[in-house]
Amino acid sequence: MKLFGTPTSPYTRKIRILAAAAKLEVEMVDTRTDAGAAALSAASPLGKVPVIEVDAAVIPDSAVIIAWLWARHGEALRAAGFRLDPVDIDDRVLTAVVDGALDAAINRFYLRRDGFDDRGYVGRQGDRALAALAWLDARISFGRPITGARLAMGCALDWMVFRQVLDLTRYGNLIAFRDEWTASGVGAGTAPA
Repeated sequence: MKLFGTPTSPYTRKIRILAAAAKLEVEMVDTRTDAGAAALSAASPLGKVPVIEVDAAVIPDSAVIIAWLWARHGEALRAAGFRLDPVDIDDRVLTAVVDGALDAAINRFYLRRDGFDDRGYVGRQGDRALAALAWLDARISFGRPITGARLAMGCALDWMVFRQVLDLTRYGNLIAFRDEWTASGVGAGTAPA
């Protein structure tokens, strides 16, 4: 399996964690390099990560890749402590909010890095991320099995701390979640770098 992504991408990280848990051999293509970006462009019209290439098929988007991994390697992932049930609507709702918060934080991070002030659209991205985190703080906790929402939350929080994008100190439950996530070793060896 070939995985197109970056070591900093929280979405790519989810796939790296699951591939390792399923004991899949993965060739990582770092799309930060010119060669990696060209390979990604040739493989997928979206030009966003992650993308996997497996058995002559190209699968874009972390949610679709996760569904594919669960369908093909569910037994190994269950044995490793994951439950990625695509019909668990409550978990999918939590995952959607986590991913929404993360997307807003990523947008704000890159726009601010490109010199845009933290107002207007950029400010609204920060507000959106903070509102979603407050909502999640009251609804998500770390535990086993690792669901899609828990996987997304752990990767999102680690990215937010790595990029220093938001003040997470006001979210006591999310801080506890991250402490337990880190102690669990679920993402060991895949931290953003």
